[in-house]
Amino acid sequence: MRADLHTHSIFSDGELIPAELVRRAVALGHDAIAITDHVDMTNVEFVVRNVVKAAELTSDEIQVIPGVEITHVPPSKMDKVIAEAKRLGAQIIVVHGETVTEPVAKGTDMAAVRNPDVDVLGHPGFITEEEAQIAKDNDVALEITGRGGHNITNGHVV
Repeated sequence: MRADLHTHSIFSDGELIPAELVRRAVALGHDAIAITDHVDMTNVEFVVRNVVKAAELTSDEIQVIPGVEITHVPPSKMDKVIAEAKRLGAQIIVVHGETVTEPVAKGTDMAAVRNPDVDVLGHPGFITEEEAQIAKDNDVALEITGRGGHNITNGHVV
């Protein structure tokens, strides 16, 4: 199965409307795509409702998975935002990790890997061995990214 589980539309920092994002995934031969726009506590409802709608209406040729990327949420508040995203219909939860190029709060990686509803820790930066083991134990995937800047620590992650 060929899938991209970490994409962004115009609902955050992407450049494409969801339908075009999906259409391009079809053209690339993907079997599935997750739309995982950046959210925090202020926009989670707007984004999830719209990516759920996009998943329902955009294509019969590909599986479209509604999701979110939790970004710049304090670790102590993360569980609440994740629970709200799931309640609203997000089927995949990505957490924006402690990448070296974007200063999310210290402790974000640990909060993410400890939450059983997190599917992917995106660009986890200098993740510790303890965090990696917890991620493994909780079935949280660690992203290896091609995005410039975020990919600096891919060698550390693998």
